[in-house]
Amino acid sequence: MLTLHLLPALHGDALVLEYGTPDDPHRVLIDGGPRSTTTREAISAVLGDAEALDLLVITHIDADHITGILSLLERRELPPQIGDVWFNGWEHLPTDKLGAKQGERLGELIARRRLPWNAAFGGKAVMVPDGGPLPEITLPGGLTLTLLSPTRAALADLRPVWKKEVEKAGLVPGKAAEEARTAPTDRLGDAALDPAALASTPFEDDKSEANGASIAFLAEYEGRSLLLTGDANDSVLTAGLRQLAKKRGVPAVKVNALKMPHHGSRYNVSAELFELTECDRFLFSTNGAIYKHPDRVAVARTVAGRSPRRLEFNYRTMYTQPWESPRLSRLFRYEMVYAGRPGHLRVEI
Repeated sequence: MLTLHLLPALHGDALVLEYGTPDDPHRVLIDGGPRSTTTREAISAVLGDAEALDLLVITHIDADHITGILSLLERRELPPQIGDVWFNGWEHLPTDKLGAKQGERLGELIARRRLPWNAAFGGKAVMVPDGGPLPEITLPGGLTLTLLSPTRAALADLRPVWKKEVEKAGLVPGKAAEEARTAPTDRLGDAALDPAALASTPFEDDKSEANGASIAFLAEYEGRSLLLTGDANDSVLTAGLRQLAKKRGVPAVKVNALKMPHHGSRYNVSAELFELTECDRFLFSTNGAIYKHPDRVAVARTVAGRSPRRLEFNYRTMYTQPWESPRLSRLFRYEMVYAGRPGHLRVEI
């Protein structure tokens, strides 16, 4: 099996990836959405009474991805065994360039609970190196993850932003995690839409340093694949895909399903992203609150491809409903699917 759960995380991300067999299941948790009882309960329900989590990934420090993880760690509601935690904290940001408060707290919790931290990367940053091949990590059970983002430069750009926010709160960057390592262990717990015109809107890349540092990777298992993008900047993500396509000697990387970057923001979804991926299934995680995602320009770029496309959403909102037009879906050859349970989209690959 290879199954992705897009859980009810409001305007954020909370994803559980399951792979393996019914007799030997494996699980990866990617982000925890904002601090929400509904999201926390949904994560707990999918994980069930599992004794182990093969990997916990916190893609970046934005509140709609990180605060739900804080809630789970503080309450000790994650499985007792966690194989590795991928999270780039203060100590992993390059020093040659100068939601951080939550990042400090998360680093402290990881250190205090003595969880393996970026172990697959020797305890160093989860990042694409300046030279050489893309990092490939194989998890227990045979799931292969190819890292596509972030780069060293993107992490360096985050450092001054992190430092400024943390110092404004009267804290010292990285100090809480450093102290926690030596502290005693505790019990922490439609007519209006013109897709062709919208798709031709000039692309502008996301300028957020936090999003630029987002962890993104291609997950592959038994000949099937998922592109999990966090809120990665398009320029970083497409550079990684271009490098991977070149290595494999193909014009585009075959992907069975693609989780849309940054909940379908126009600043993270370019035409080049679709040129570098051979994919017909696109997943959206957002309830549209606050940032009004998915953006109509991003959806237009998605449906403007040459092949039929399938768009899947974990919420039905005022921003998705205009795309339900039979005329548009027929003209641009796409179909729309909503979660069977509001907010919880189960994707079988």
